[in-house]
Amino acid sequence: MASIQAALGRLEHAIAAGHHQTRCLRRWSEFIRERDDHRCVDCHSTENLSAHHICRKTFLPEAALETGNGITLCRDCHREVHRGFNGRPDMQEPMDAQGGEKLPAMERLYCILDQDAVERNTLDPALYQLSDTVLGRFKRLQGFASNTDFPGPPVRQAYLIWAQASPGVREAVARANGLTLPKEPLLPGDIYVERIDEEGERTGGTILQNPRWR
Repeated sequence: MASIQAALGRLEHAIAAGHHQTRCLRRWSEFIRERDDHRCVDCHSTENLSAHHICRKTFLPEAALETGNGITLCRDCHREVHRGFNGRPDMQEPMDAQGGEKLPAMERLYCILDQDAVERNTLDPALYQLSDTVLGRFKRLQGFASNTDFPGPPVRQAYLIWAQASPGVREAVARANGLTLPKEPLLPGDIYVERIDEEGERTGGTILQNPRWR
């Protein structure tokens, strides 16, 4: 743990001292690999490692140096997440319209990063930090208000945000099935139960919450 804290200190010093972005990114990369124990978080290979930005820094520059936006991947796993379009995003297009953000991969990487931290007992918020600004952007991109509550430390919140269907999609599916869903997020494993009275009329519903997230 001392080596992880030392790497974090070097990153924080570079940022606080106003060093060039290239130098700060080098410190960020060193920290991510140190924190992840110099192995691929996905396949656990220890060969040809890189620190990967889960949400691309070209899409969200404010997340470029946040510790919760990085994960160590081997060459093969890194190549896989960059398969297809990897150019600068057109910010006039909807997110992932060009295929560069790869939303299912983002969701999965935040998930396995959170799981890895829990298993290794390293889930210190400073080691996996995502600012309220970045999490707010994630929420708005998914169609939620920036103050919508998601449980857990920042990297887990990121996973749960990207695991959501957008409110518009959820509402359309519910309407097609004659349901009225609550506006609060439905987290993975949650179950929505509709109440029906003796006359067969719907009287509302409730969410049976997955205790894993609470």
